[in-house]
Amino acid sequence: MDDVELGRIPAQREIPEPVKFAWPIMLIPELFATPRHLALVLGYLASIGWEVFVPNLRAAYGKGATPPLEKLRFNDLAAIAGEALDGIGRDAVVFGHGVGGLIALKLGEHRRAKASVAYAPLVPGFRTPLVSGFGNRVAMMMGTPIKPPRGRNLFELIADSDPFTREGLINAMVPDSGAIATDVMTGAIEFAAPDKAAPRLVVAGDSDIFAPLADTTKFAESMGAKLATIRGRGHWLIGGRALERAINETQRFLVRALGQDLLLLYPEEWKNDQN
Repeated sequence: MDDVELGRIPAQREIPEPVKFAWPIMLIPELFATPRHLALVLGYLASIGWEVFVPNLRAAYGKGATPPLEKLRFNDLAAIAGEALDGIGRDAVVFGHGVGGLIALKLGEHRRAKASVAYAPLVPGFRTPLVSGFGNRVAMMMGTPIKPPRGRNLFELIADSDPFTREGLINAMVPDSGAIATDVMTGAIEFAAPDKAAPRLVVAGDSDIFAPLADTTKFAESMGAKLATIRGRGHWLIGGRALERAINETQRFLVRALGQDLLLLYPEEWKNDQN
């Protein structure tokens, strides 16, 4: 794994041997999460031939014209992620989890996006329990950072993760922007029509309390995105048994959406998938 700079944004890059796909993937994490929480996704994607970038978007907070964490809005975070995508210097597929999934869907409008994939995206207009609690309600009103979930909500968040990773995942969670959560829950986010964006996929667990399937389905339909459902799984689609299933759904979507040009070395895989 290499440390690289995507413009002003530091990132990790994994290059497999051989690279099997024509475009790289850029990963964006959920609220309260960092690049560390995407380690299993990065490793899995690299193991099947994808070049992967994981930018540390937090490194840009409060620098230059970028607001600090406590004032960061959804569109500010999308702009930072767009800078990272530009910094790759070529077209890419954008993946995200939770709020990162919403950012990925938003970046489907970016000139460098070949496709966007959202794992368990939070649903605009739904008051997700991911940011519930009296302290977080006050923080969102006061414009201060919100804290990661605790208790039952924390258990539900990481329930589908691998047991041996749970302590590390919890310890790595960090405070995040209440303004971003407010933008999501009030529905203050706009997405382009299908003909104005790259192909979009939403992957959802049918047991996700943070983004219920019925609401996620309506959201995906509203933007003309494809929807893939992972049965028996909740919000943490980026680890555990859900990860392989989510990536399999993603692979099928990308091959069908982007065609044979996606595959650098194995055009027979594309032909077989079409039959």
